[in-house]
Amino acid sequence: MARQEPKRDQFEARRHKEQVAFLVVKFLRMFVAFQAIAAEFSARGGPGGLAGSGLFEKVLELSRGIGFDLKEMAHALFRNDARVGNSLDARPGTRGTRQLLHGMKSSIERRSIDSYIGTIYHLLLILQESLYQLERYTPELQMEAGEIERVLDMTRATSARIRDDEKEELARLQAQDEMGAKLAIESADLARQVMQRCETLLAGTAQMIRQFLGSASDNEILVLNLLQSQDLLAKVYGEGSAESIFSDLCSGAGKTGLARALAFARSRCGNVSALEAMSAS
Repeated sequence: MARQEPKRDQFEARRHKEQVAFLVVKFLRMFVAFQAIAAEFSARGGPGGLAGSGLFEKVLELSRGIGFDLKEMAHALFRNDARVGNSLDARPGTRGTRQLLHGMKSSIERRSIDSYIGTIYHLLLILQESLYQLERYTPELQMEAGEIERVLDMTRATSARIRDDEKEELARLQAQDEMGAKLAIESADLARQVMQRCETLLAGTAQMIRQFLGSASDNEILVLNLLQSQDLLAKVYGEGSAESIFSDLCSGAGKTGLARALAFARSRCGNVSALEAMSAS
């Protein structure tokens, strides 16, 4: 039975590396997808511009897909990290105060990433409901408001012949019109607030993950996935960021961070056929 322990430990260590790599790449994809949604929302302007936009469906797909997967992966990785006895930092530890501070930093980063990703997921749920209101109900309320205004215009011309019960009905219609307009404004305001909150949290999470990547230098699966996702790194962290990230992740032979990352992945990963084009370029 004791012979099986090393194999089990190796399996758990590799599984952990895979989960870290997949979480990072999924986050990059969600970041880019949400930025496109936020840009379209901003370009469409007020509540009336969202009718038929399809943004609700895009947010729904994002929350049910990558958003949900990320939340579950972050919980599994960072909430169970202490029990599993593993972390993103696979390098040999130091001792004393330095080791304590490094452990505290790593723990805070793990909890922060888990908390940020979980909060983003729940904000996406709020956002999709607000967008549903704006796409589905706001156009209907605007049509009703037009009809109510038409009736009011008709009655203003013949106000002397309006009975008391008709005046009461008109007052109710007017109140309904005002309520519908208020609902549309509130839904649009809420959507803007949640959009801004999501963008802030995504930016904060991106920076937290960027800092955390520096302690994942032994994760060849992460390096391989980042090599294959350099376009995403550029969109999230800016042009040229991949070189900086690979320089932090990989040491050894090679004039550039990219060259060292390619050499590291080639030496540690089984299937690197996808890297041949990068090596040639």
